[in-house]
Amino acid sequence: MSVAYLLATAWRDPPLTLALATACVVMFWACAWSARALLGFRSASALAVLALALGWFAEQMGSSRGWFFGRYTYTDVLGIRLGDVPLAIPLMWFSLCLVGYVMACLMLWRAPAHTTPSFRSGLLTAWLAAMVVTAFDLGADPYFVFVLKAWIMQKTDGGWFGETLQGFAGWMVVGLLIMALFQALAAPRREPTLSRKVALAALVPIGIYASGLVFQVLLGHPIEIRAIAFFAMGLPTLVALVAWWHWSHPERHTVPGRTADVPLAPWTLEADPLADRAVAALVGPWSGEAGAMGPGAARLATATRLMAGWPANGGLGAWDGGHAQADPAVVATLRAYLDEGRQLPEWADRAKVERSEAIFMAQGPLSCTLLFCSSLPECYVLPHLAEVLHIAGQLEQHTEHRIRQTAAMVFPVMMKGGLMGADGAGVAQVLKVRLIHATIRHLILRGDPERVRGRVAPQTGDAAPTGMHAALMAHGWDVDRQGLPCNQIELAYTLLTFGYCFLRGMRTLGLRLSRADEEACLHAWNVMGHVLGVRRELMVDTMDEATALFERIQVSAGAPIGPVDPRPALGRALMQTMERTIGLPVLRGLPVPLTRWLVGPGTARLIGVDEKVSWPTRLVFILGRLLIGLIDGLVRLVFPRFSLSRLFTRVVGYHFLTRFLMDQTRPLTLPERVLNPMADTIAAWSDDPCAPDWVNGLEDRMTTSGPWQSVPQRVG
Repeated sequence: MSVAYLLATAWRDPPLTLALATACVVMFWACAWSARALLGFRSASALAVLALALGWFAEQMGSSRGWFFGRYTYTDVLGIRLGDVPLAIPLMWFSLCLVGYVMACLMLWRAPAHTTPSFRSGLLTAWLAAMVVTAFDLGADPYFVFVLKAWIMQKTDGGWFGETLQGFAGWMVVGLLIMALFQALAAPRREPTLSRKVALAALVPIGIYASGLVFQVLLGHPIEIRAIAFFAMGLPTLVALVAWWHWSHPERHTVPGRTADVPLAPWTLEADPLADRAVAALVGPWSGEAGAMGPGAARLATATRLMAGWPANGGLGAWDGGHAQADPAVVATLRAYLDEGRQLPEWADRAKVERSEAIFMAQGPLSCTLLFCSSLPECYVLPHLAEVLHIAGQLEQHTEHRIRQTAAMVFPVMMKGGLMGADGAGVAQVLKVRLIHATIRHLILRGDPERVRGRVAPQTGDAAPTGMHAALMAHGWDVDRQGLPCNQIELAYTLLTFGYCFLRGMRTLGLRLSRADEEACLHAWNVMGHVLGVRRELMVDTMDEATALFERIQVSAGAPIGPVDPRPALGRALMQTMERTIGLPVLRGLPVPLTRWLVGPGTARLIGVDEKVSWPTRLVFILGRLLIGLIDGLVRLVFPRFSLSRLFTRVVGYHFLTRFLMDQTRPLTLPERVLNPMADTIAAWSDDPCAPDWVNGLEDRMTTSGPWQSVPQRVG
């Protein structure tokens, strides 16, 4: 298309027009390459469509009806037209919008892209981007009118060297609209990974703007424009260039996070010595080529039965088996495991943990929505971790069971006193999960994880294995290539999906917590991670550290080993399970775009959350996001705690809660001392204390009136 446009221009127009058209095409493709590298294909395409379409529309309405910029008429200087507007003009709109956006992001956020913008931060970015673009226009417009004569103004005695001031107000309004819509609908989900290519891509917009600055300083007309451009364009150019230098050379300007230099590869060969020793003692010696464990299976079953009776945190120290007929060796093994595993770390801060519990209580069902649509999907990204879940179809065929198991750990941990209270049950639940991880390792490797290395061949037989234990032992594993199953990196990553992904989701929803609150949440999950067996070296204390480690682990995970990628089946099974809770057809597909929005398009593709949804569903989601963001942003200027975003995510969370966690026909396998407080907690979530009465009334119409009881409901 670009070649055809230039050939047609060369055929029918003079050399000046061809030169101008060529400059616009070159600038367009340079900015398109830069946008693709910095924003990703989806966001770059969205910005291009918005800038080209709205830029052309504004110019068409301006040249034909006098909207936005005042009354003017284009001449033939800029060549071929679409309607009344030369094709070069919308190309320039895209280029300048990309330039303004990147420079604004660098100046405000010290990065070339602003990820997950809130209403306020997105509006601020759009405003500064529009100012940067309009500063360019201060000198460009008089030159195009009085030197190039590219268009003729109906009013030639305006207040800006013959130009009308309305034109610059129009540039601000249209630029602000394009940038605001872009960030509301298609803002990049993640900052680009720094590399030479990405650094150059971020420098290109600054270079284009600087070229315009040099041109206007040397050749601006009238001569006053040269001094004006030096300051109006020079200041943002200088600030953006310095910000680019800081961003592209972080090692010179920032103190590395505690986990920044931790090598990841060695941790894939370390699992959990404490839990592995306990399971090794229960299983006993493995025998035969098939790895048969003989009486060890019975001891594992006994241990599982005994663990179900573990008391609250304060009673773990006195636990003695509780069964007169229990195998003394099994009890002794579990007793030794509890003595060491139940100890909280010295660095645990009770005030931060209690603050995190209060945040969980305040967010309530919203936390459940983020668990389903962010934390769990992100768990499936690591291919070897997904492979463990995939074995024997344990997640695809029993997705609800897996969800309920996860909730059975998360809720006891995050409820009041879950980790540090004597009456809480979080420590006991986490210690059970820790032993389950160790059991999985032993069964897959058919031996002690501290000793098994190399390739564990799959078991072959005429019949497919039945039961999860048999499927795990039959699967096979390559320790040298895949690391140990449920190794330290995978444990640390799982920890991040619960803490970091929840906080990232809050930011995406426009409900960002304070830095102190975010760090309190991360700290509480670190305490939980200690009980789970995660090494302190792989824990994070700030969101910046969490982002860096999360992305490092995802990048280092590599591709799946084997002919089948297990991740898409897991992601699709999760989406289908959530969709079954929604009764209204037009809303049934909402979990797909909601999850894609929260985890980002890249992750969504990896886990199979990329299937098409109906256009009414897409329209409802897109318009809903836009409208809710606009209303929230405006109302919060007067009522800071108001949020329709929280309202609708609470409604979704309610239906997930009643479907998966509080259905009396399928109660969670938790002790009564945990289930009863959990039911009381969920019942107390029936009203949002941050919302006015009319919003709570609207919520009641979409959920149920009064306390949220254990009655399954369906949306719609």
